Amino acid sequence: KRTYELVTTHFLHPPDGGMVKVTSRLAEAVTPGGHLLVVGHAPSKAFRHLTASHRRAMFLADELLPGLPDDFEALVVEQRPRTATRNGTTVDVHDSTLFARRQA
Repeated sequence: KRTYELVTTHFLHPPDGGMVKVTSRLAEAVTPGGHLLVVGHAPSKAFRHLTASHRRAMFLADELLPGLPDDFEALVVEQRPRTATRNGTTVDVHDSTLFARRQA
């Protein structure tokens, strides 16, 4: 099985809270001493236009913690703000960010 120093995913939103399972699978590919970075859309009123299914696929960073194996240390678990412009409208949104290191 191959492992990597950095495994990352950005804005992957599987249905039904599937990011915990995805986080666990991605963590398997991190070499000892390596890092895992997961970034995605945090739930927000700005996304009301999306279907309920799409909104349920969004996550907060701490919701991913159960997907980390015991030999990982969570270094960053937060929502980071950014401004987005869609169709001429500017909104403030947050990106959920999980950055973790596998123990060497």
